[in-house]
Amino acid sequence: MIDGARALGLIPARAGSERLRGKNTRLFADRPLIDWTLDAALGSGLLDAVAVTTDDPDAAALAAARGVTVIDRPAELAGPDASIYDAIAHALGVLGADWDYLVLLQPTSPLRMAADVDGALTLCHARSAPAVVGVSPPLKPLAFHRRLSGGVIGPAGDLDDLVAINGAIYVGRPDRLLTDRRFDVPGALAWPMPVERGWDIDTAPEFAAAETLLATRP
Repeated sequence: MIDGARALGLIPARAGSERLRGKNTRLFADRPLIDWTLDAALGSGLLDAVAVTTDDPDAAALAAARGVTVIDRPAELAGPDASIYDAIAHALGVLGADWDYLVLLQPTSPLRMAADVDGALTLCHARSAPAVVGVSPPLKPLAFHRRLSGGVIGPAGDLDDLVAINGAIYVGRPDRLLTDRRFDVPGALAWPMPVERGWDIDTAPEFAAAETLLATRP
């Protein structure tokens, strides 16, 4: 809880993955990938509850073993074309409680920390922002970036403030999410994270790279 406001941490973990099958429960540094996100959520000092929405029995078992609420996601909300916002609406309906904030934590960002959860949530609350989204700098220094025009390399242009939405953390207000169906609404604030904490996994090479980043983390 933050100043009397209630915050829900929601971890989406559908079974299907087009590029890396079973990634949410695949062993990452000898532990299931989703376990690392459960660490960050359960380590938060501000989340009032943590829930996992999933159609994957293995992910559900892992969450339940750690005392986390499991929401059985219907098949129509778990396919490759399903909207995460429909899954959020379903989860909120199942839980049947009023929440001031929803913090979405994807299992594919295992290197984000509990401090990021609490920091982004605190920022959203302190600034009365509609949302906060985790961002990281580009992988390459901006001096290496250029624009292409007809296959011709041109000048970079104005890239001084360029960042990437990293997928590691999203904080929103449930009423706005159900209406706008997006986190990056006008007025949304950024929660800056270094590349190594905001790393997102979608492919086998990204999975291997994340394990290397974990091994080199101080």
